[in-house]
Amino acid sequence: MKTEAAVAHITIRLKKILEPFRNLCVLCACCVLSGLIILIFVYRPLMTKLHDAANRLQEVETELLNQRNAIAALENSEEGHIIQRNEVPLAIAELTKEGRGLGLNFNSISPGQLQETIQAGVTKLPISFMIESEYKNFGQFLTYVEDFSSNTAEVESLFIYPSENDSTKLDVKLVLNLYVEI
Repeated sequence: MKTEAAVAHITIRLKKILEPFRNLCVLCACCVLSGLIILIFVYRPLMTKLHDAANRLQEVETELLNQRNAIAALENSEEGHIIQRNEVPLAIAELTKEGRGLGLNFNSISPGQLQETIQAGVTKLPISFMIESEYKNFGQFLTYVEDFSSNTAEVESLFIYPSENDSTKLDVKLVLNLYVEI
């Protein structure tokens, strides 16, 4: 009994001692609860927006890097330059060499007259080709012409007929414009 009374006495004394700290504990609990509310309703949405903005920024930086690399590749590329007047025979020779390598038979090659373009200092030279070829080989040649350079050459007209001599071949009339710097 004495021990029960002692425990009860200590409990009462602790309650009296801790009574002033009770308000402090309630105040601390309110602060923690307020902090959680602020975290949930204010800070978290802001962090989500910040994270989304960081992702968009990363996408823009990646696109910018890709564009810079593309510009650098174009600046370093030999393709795409407008050919000089003295380079025209070399360009025709390169086209016909590639065509012959693909199995094309060039029956005639006829350069036309230089024509003015809307770009100052640049003229176009139409060149007519009469070609005999198989369909697949001519398709490969057109792919080569496309890769030759979009700034150097373009197909103006293309007429394809079945060959009179060989049904497995095509007769092709191709007019190709070479852009020449004057």
